Amino acid sequence: MKTSIRLLFFTFTFFILLSSSKQVVKNPLIGGWELTTWTVGIPIQLKDSKHFTTNLLDQTSCNVNEILSFDKDGIVISEDTFSPQIIIRLKDGTSDVYLVEEICAEGRIGYATDYSYDSNGNVEFNSIVGVVANKQLTVIYKDAIKIYNEALTEVIENKDLTLVYTKKG
Repeated sequence: MKTSIRLLFFTFTFFILLSSSKQVVKNPLIGGWELTTWTVGIPIQLKDSKHFTTNLLDQTSCNVNEILSFDKDGIVISEDTFSPQIIIRLKDGTSDVYLVEEICAEGRIGYATDYSYDSNGNVEFNSIVGVVANKQLTVIYKDAIKIYNEALTEVIENKDLTLVYTKKG
């Protein structure tokens, strides 16, 4: 009887020590992230609006349903990637007046790929690095958007494309 009680006690103690020694690593990336900002950092005016914004999503006529879903197994999925064709021209004789045309992509574009996440808030997927802070994931594509002269005959500069996703829920 004494042996049985000791064995039970040691087994119970072993499981308590084993369970308390596990570090629980909580990955704040897991879950859904909705695209909330799509910007090149210049004021954009679409659809003859008097409203200027640096966030194309404020004025786009394209469907915007992009949500990134990160799972605990290191996979990120996007079933409806927002990727319009955007043409930006600098108006002749100006240094800050832009003419913007948008062509919505038809259909749905999606992907599933591996991701890695580190304790500094950096996430890498599709050969890009994003940063997670304050329930926002920011991804910057360097020099991704071409700015043309008004006649569309030459590229006068390249701008970074910044995407900001906000954690759902």
